[in-house]
Amino acid sequence: MTLGMLVRRWLLGCSACLGVACGGASAGEPQSANMLLNPSGDCTASDDGSRAGYHSAAGTTWLPDCKNPLKREYWRVFAESKDSAYVIPRPDAAVSEICAEPAHELRELVQGYSLCAEQDAAFVERINRLRPEDALELTHYLHTTLRFDTVKTDAGDVTGITPYPLPSDIVDACALEPSASSPELETMCQRERDRLESGHDIGFSYDGPGAAELAAKLNELYGIR
Repeated sequence: MTLGMLVRRWLLGCSACLGVACGGASAGEPQSANMLLNPSGDCTASDDGSRAGYHSAAGTTWLPDCKNPLKREYWRVFAESKDSAYVIPRPDAAVSEICAEPAHELRELVQGYSLCAEQDAAFVERINRLRPEDALELTHYLHTTLRFDTVKTDAGDVTGITPYPLPSDIVDACALEPSASSPELETMCQRERDRLESGHDIGFSYDGPGAAELAAKLNELYGIR
């Protein structure tokens, strides 16, 4: 499967979710016999894991982290077989940070896939062919460190949000106390709602005063303190 096939975007429609379902799993529900076993536990996915305006999970199985420390998953593991899984969004930047720390707890894991080498086409092929248990170990760690922050210039101007906010997450975050949103944030929120409703796949930037509010709401949505 090519990278383009893995990260093709499509309009699915968006709905907010709360509580355990936002983490992508219902704890304690047994897995059916025809499902791939989830190495992280006996929870089941709430849906196929596709996200509106961002990624289609067709042909794969979403394996949610049953021990996810947050209310929902930013990085999701999709298994193509019992031996092969990929992560969306692809965690290239996080892998680079792990490789830069000789004593990092996951350095041996990523080195086992030769992911500390140049991030070229061969790297993409390797990172998209992780064993499900290793992919889940990686995403679990990433969720323990996740925080949405603004990107600023030296002059203090907000030019973006990191990591990149997913369209359906933005719409769900905007639904949290919408009456308290500034006009700048509401403009961003309406722009995302219009995009998902129309199906126009347009990349947006998140800058200015509304971006700081949006980052704070995303942290609240994920249960990040």
